[in-house]
Amino acid sequence: MFEFKEETLSGFEVIKSIPKDGFHIFDIKYESPFKGEVSAYLFVPDKIGPFPALIFMHPSQGNRKTFFHEAQLLATKGYITLLIEAQYLRGNGQQKSRGKKEFTKTIEEMADIQKYIQTVMDIRRGVTLLSKLREVDETRIAFVGHGIGAAWGGILSGIDNRIKTFILISGYGKVSEMQLTSEHPIAMLIRGFLPPERYEYFISSLKKLDACHYVKNASPASIYFQFAQNDEYIGREQALAFYIGASSPKNITWYDTNHLFSNCETALFDRHEWLDEEFTGQNGMFLKESTTELK
Repeated sequence: MFEFKEETLSGFEVIKSIPKDGFHIFDIKYESPFKGEVSAYLFVPDKIGPFPALIFMHPSQGNRKTFFHEAQLLATKGYITLLIEAQYLRGNGQQKSRGKKEFTKTIEEMADIQKYIQTVMDIRRGVTLLSKLREVDETRIAFVGHGIGAAWGGILSGIDNRIKTFILISGYGKVSEMQLTSEHPIAMLIRGFLPPERYEYFISSLKKLDACHYVKNASPASIYFQFAQNDEYIGREQALAFYIGASSPKNITWYDTNHLFSNCETALFDRHEWLDEEFTGQNGMFLKESTTELK
């Protein structure tokens, strides 16, 4: 379902190069294995590599700029980062004012299972392209995803052994359950406007893509779960089920914040501590103090 022929696809195309103090930011795009092009930012330190690399995937409320600040911080520490934009989420929920026809088309796109599969394939393609860069240490590649991005990361953890560690923020272990019950704006739009038969097909197909089916096969890759105590869309039991179902090694931290982790710098620092420990073997004191693993 997530396989593709790499040899038929082109590599990174640089749209613009932006020099910064100690690193460069490249506005790039690359060919999707499914169709179309993937827009992304690539951050590369100016020092001599090889460097560890990360792929970021934003939540449904975000875009490729969501982790821009964090990517800059990591670039100064010697990390290459790739910030991907999910194609079918561009401008979601904003078409209603443009007319009924356009709005209906947007809802249909958000409920297109092939678009979900395509996003996972786009991320896998990003891993391939990163690993081919001479500046990248292909044995030290990580994934960071938030919300629906974390759900896609959960799928990747069970099918792509090139990624050494996964950081899943406010992740949905069961996207199908979120679509059925959550008050998330996208879920409510799809429930409210998709015809009943089309909605039933969407949910039944989505159940096969629930991340909980895949994280149990993540080992030997590690998974670091970050959850919000005040999450508007993910209950504590749902979060714990996602964590408990994952293979080891794994860890979990709870934060006093909301689903989008607003004003939660602690989570950012903990992610960096986790990455440093996974890639260098150096234990971060902050992570030791703030992380609690369930027994």
